[in-house]
Amino acid sequence: MHTSTDPGHDVCQALVRQWAVLAAAIPRLDLTAPTRLPGWTNRELVAHLAAQPALLARFLADDPPRRAEMSLADNLAGTAALAARIDIAARHAADAGRLDFAGSVERVLPALWDADPTRAVVTLQGPIDLADYLVTRCIEAVVHGLDLVPPVAPDPAAAAIAAGALLRLLSRRAPHLAAAAAALDQVIWLEAATGRRDLTGPLGRAVPLLT
Repeated sequence: MHTSTDPGHDVCQALVRQWAVLAAAIPRLDLTAPTRLPGWTNRELVAHLAAQPALLARFLADDPPRRAEMSLADNLAGTAALAARIDIAARHAADAGRLDFAGSVERVLPALWDADPTRAVVTLQGPIDLADYLVTRCIEAVVHGLDLVPPVAPDPAAAAIAAGALLRLLSRRAPHLAAAAAALDQVIWLEAATGRRDLTGPLGRAVPLLT
């Protein structure tokens, strides 16, 4: 990607750093340990994480559509519909031993660094701007890093990008609660917004935003 003043470049840099944090932590994990995701061990979660850079590589290799048809908020809202498909895919990948997260990251990096953040990619949910898709990958990598046991402390910039995206989603749904959410610690907000932590009061009734 192109310049340090490009927001898409900043997201890309943060995502790659978060991936590096995960790649360093994964070899030390007990893959049989249960995660915070019901029914998933570290093995299933690592398999799921390893699939994400591979999917991005596939999307970048395809010819870009003329324009995006999906916003960041639309993409985040649509993840719940893919839950059963994701669960099956993660279990199959874990059983097949597709756990090479670091290798999956290494293979996508040349195409990712060369990509124009203003292009669109066709994802499983439809065409979306690459810069927006990378934000969803930040959320995925940060939140699932915290789901691992032991949890992986996120890259600060990646955590800020993930928390900010979910705060914007809350602002669309319940703008009167945005200030209360913004006052929370980033990790607490991320965990609440994705159903990993319970909150009380009006904000507690507005979350999770996605799971």
